[in-house]
Amino acid sequence: MKEMLSLFFLTFYSLASATTYYVSTSGSDNNPGTISQPFATWPKGFSTIKAGDTLYIRGGTYYPGGTSFNSKNYGVVINNHDGTAENPIVVMNYPGEIPVIDCRNITTSTAKGGIYLLYSSYWHIKGLTVTRVDQGIAGYGSGGIIVHNSDNITVEQCAVHHIGGTGFHVAYNCNNILLINCDSYLNSDPHSSDAYGGADGFVIAQITAVNANNTLRGCRAWYNSDDGFDFFNNESHVKLEHCWSFHNGYIPDTFLKAGDGNGFKLGETSLDHGNTIVRTIINCIAYKNRTSGFHQNEAPAAMALYNNVAYLNGAQGFWFGSYNKIHSIKNNISFKNGAYCFISPLSIVSNNTFLINNAANPALSLTETDFVSLEATQLIGARKTDGSLPDITFLHLASGSDLIDAGINVGLPFNGQAPDIGAFETTPPTPVIANQPPAVSISSPLKSATFTSPASITVNAAASDPDGAIIKVEFFQGSVKIGERLTTPYSITWKEVPEGTYSLTAVATDNVNSKTVSAAVSITVVKPASPENKMPTVSISSPTKGSSFTAPATVTIDVNASDPDGSITKVELFNGAAKLYERTAAPYSFTLKDLPAGSYELKAVATDNMKASSTSSSIDLTVSAYIEARDYFNLYPNPNDGRFTIDFTTLMEAEIFTLTVVDLIGKTVHREELSKDESTRQFDLSHLNSGIYVLMIASNQILLTQKIIKN
Repeated sequence: MKEMLSLFFLTFYSLASATTYYVSTSGSDNNPGTISQPFATWPKGFSTIKAGDTLYIRGGTYYPGGTSFNSKNYGVVINNHDGTAENPIVVMNYPGEIPVIDCRNITTSTAKGGIYLLYSSYWHIKGLTVTRVDQGIAGYGSGGIIVHNSDNITVEQCAVHHIGGTGFHVAYNCNNILLINCDSYLNSDPHSSDAYGGADGFVIAQITAVNANNTLRGCRAWYNSDDGFDFFNNESHVKLEHCWSFHNGYIPDTFLKAGDGNGFKLGETSLDHGNTIVRTIINCIAYKNRTSGFHQNEAPAAMALYNNVAYLNGAQGFWFGSYNKIHSIKNNISFKNGAYCFISPLSIVSNNTFLINNAANPALSLTETDFVSLEATQLIGARKTDGSLPDITFLHLASGSDLIDAGINVGLPFNGQAPDIGAFETTPPTPVIANQPPAVSISSPLKSATFTSPASITVNAAASDPDGAIIKVEFFQGSVKIGERLTTPYSITWKEVPEGTYSLTAVATDNVNSKTVSAAVSITVVKPASPENKMPTVSISSPTKGSSFTAPATVTIDVNASDPDGSITKVELFNGAAKLYERTAAPYSFTLKDLPAGSYELKAVATDNMKASSTSSSIDLTVSAYIEARDYFNLYPNPNDGRFTIDFTTLMEAEIFTLTVVDLIGKTVHREELSKDESTRQFDLSHLNSGIYVLMIASNQILLTQKIIKN
């Protein structure tokens, strides 16, 4: 448990303490190295970072003055500086930018280098460019990126060019070095004692450990004055995958003779390794190098070469004839090189365009027509965004070539019945499968369905595709599009549809843009039937039936009128058959003035917007002549506050009399009965408003009246 906790805290501390630094041409080495306050020089950044840290170098060109180390000068020196497997040290270009270290200002005449990494481990260097490490006139060789006595180093997407010596130099007991997607080109050493003979593109050399392993993957070497790839004095295993070597052995940018000029020079070794495989070369191209394409170079060791191509090299395409080792050479192409291949007789040579006796393989006919393209300028095309090699057609097998499926299985992935011969596996054409159209139908409404305008019609469609997917369903009325759905349910609502006959269709489109039109569905939208008009209602709300008034009377007639399914256009007021008044808008109120004594039968007639009319119930009212009452009773005090007394002297013959008090518009405000035997009665009408009122005493008719003034 203690060990687990210790490991946890160690890991946590390492992650927590990891720091990101930045270098920029606009920075200062006195800065803290943040993105807003970056360092200015590569040496400052490289020397600051530790295990788990990351250093981003911003784009631009940097010109170091040189760092002296062991009597030599370098742009950057990393000595005895380790990361760990869990926390490597990372140096890389800032995303999307290209930082370049230009070492032309290192003017010493001794050996020079761009980036020198020694006695270090667990570094990942990515996206950097090293140039102009010029050769001193004293003849010392230079190097671009140098890795010595180190292990677990990855150099990725780095470019080295115009170096006065080797581009990438890995040496002295290095192990687990991975060079991936790197380019080395236009390097030459004209001032060496063996002029132009020491500038290789990639060197992995002088490694004595037989159990060491180093790998190059996706790397290119061209126009290096000596060899493209050179592994001299190297006892370790080296693996090359998808590497291209071309135009080496010439003075850069010419075809003038310079150094050895091998595409891949795979030896030599100091030890005799017997038949142990010490070099594995897979899917590589050697094109137009001055001498051999792939060369054993006096290494007493076995080598494996699978699915490689040697084309237009000045000497042999494949030279593996020393020490009679058992090489494994399978699925390779040698085409139009300067000499026949030279292979030791014990080698396992199978399914190549050449035989073990150094002759062409008569079973395979090889001409220019076997290739899609022989345009070699594709080899220097721009890399893809992930740093991998460009997509090319150069040396790809053309359709119909008898080299397709003519190889033998060596453990590499392949298409078809067997591997192809050569560096590129042919992708078989995808069989063309005829697309099946989608199916579609309208599920509702049904054919001949009828709707009433203005109609709201839901249209549903069923759609499917037997070999793909439905991407949309469109709905049409005739040729007019009325809706679209991209996903299920395929349903729309067609609104405000007027009367008429319509033809509905649905069109389904599948994922390859194939369309199907459904069968048409005919529907009809009809005009709505006229609704039955409902009669208006009308009534007289005031005055009430049997009301009495004194002539000359002013009477207000209030009428209520409404229509349940329309509107009232007019209200008329009648007395019997005689029309008195008419109103065309509410309120329906009529004032009858100066009515003489008599009986009246009032009714109202309401007419609606459909010219239907209704008549109210009749009300009867009476207007009586005015009779002075002073000889029959005495009312006092008058004026008063609503409290008064009446003394009766005589009344007409009747058993019961009605005493009514009305206001000046004829509205009854008080009513009570009295008998003929009463001679005095007191009244309290103090609740009435101040004003003039009329007191009426009646039996079957108004007998007596008296004006009352209320203060």
